[in-house]
Amino acid sequence: MATNNGEDFPEDLIREILLRLPVKSLLRFKRICKNWYTLIKNPSFIREHLNFSKNNPPQLLIYDYGAPGDFPPITFISDYGIDAPTHEVNPQSFEGMTNLLGSLDGLFFLEREINNDVLCALWNPATREVRDLLSAVGIKFESFFSSNRFFGFGLDVLTTDYKVVYYNCKNENTVVYSCSRDSWRVFKHENVCDNRNAECVDTFYGSTTYLNGSYYWMLRENVNFNFTFKFLSFNFGNEVFEVIEGPPHDCAIRSWTADLMILDGSIVILNEVDMFIYYVWVMIQPGVWNKLATFDCFLCIKSCCDNSLIWSSGCFGLISYNVKTKKTRYLEFHHPCLGRSPTWRGFGIYYYKESLVTIKRQENG
Repeated sequence: MATNNGEDFPEDLIREILLRLPVKSLLRFKRICKNWYTLIKNPSFIREHLNFSKNNPPQLLIYDYGAPGDFPPITFISDYGIDAPTHEVNPQSFEGMTNLLGSLDGLFFLEREINNDVLCALWNPATREVRDLLSAVGIKFESFFSSNRFFGFGLDVLTTDYKVVYYNCKNENTVVYSCSRDSWRVFKHENVCDNRNAECVDTFYGSTTYLNGSYYWMLRENVNFNFTFKFLSFNFGNEVFEVIEGPPHDCAIRSWTADLMILDGSIVILNEVDMFIYYVWVMIQPGVWNKLATFDCFLCIKSCCDNSLIWSSGCFGLISYNVKTKKTRYLEFHHPCLGRSPTWRGFGIYYYKESLVTIKRQENG
């Protein structure tokens, strides 16, 4: 390593070396000298480091929603093995946890319910920062278990501002939280659902549907038990909703169960058309769908990343399945929560890539 306050090596070489180091090392190296501290805190360095990290294999973050009170609910798993359950977070930040969204640039959106109040926060596991979001004035968030409301977490790609959107399909109010403004903005909109029979279909834990500046939700409409599906997107740049037509009902979604996810950089529907038989439909452009694959699966699908789905096999751990190559890979580790029945409320499995992105509030003055 460089000595004498980093002056033995050219600055460009030091920068190139630091860009390739993990976040844990960089947090230590900030203390070596003032120049390194300034460099590692620089927004352009943080963004460049994030771009480098995107080329690295992702980790898995397992969140055990049923963990005992004295057992940390979070475990990180990588190709190098399983890390010990982490105590490096404030347990109060996860009290009453009902939902995680992410990760996006190494950040997660946290949703908790305490005394019937819905509380929100952003979390960077690598830097251990937790940022509690202020309450939205005049808006009371409905419970996670309500089918009328849903959150989205994403990035305004033009301003690099991280935002959270809350939408309730039964009223005309939408609120958007901006990290740069550190506030919620309430605005009226046309009722984009425009159907009292519409409800939001939750994605399974571990699946996020943010892509290229927009967040996506699947809406299921039930008219006399005749189920049809549409899709709602929210653009974090212009803060506008758009309704997208789903595949033709008679040739695509043949049952009332379906999941929306991101695979290989595209919006995808995973639809169980018969017992243990799934279709994978990909949106090639808004409202235009093509069947990508068909496969059999009798296990509980928990997450997805790139071209792969993660299945839970109970006490046998986890299985990765590539929908394009149709290859299966057993992930060789075990976790206490995997030995329990992999129910909907059991545990979430999230793909995660660490980053230096800060979510601290800016100091006044």
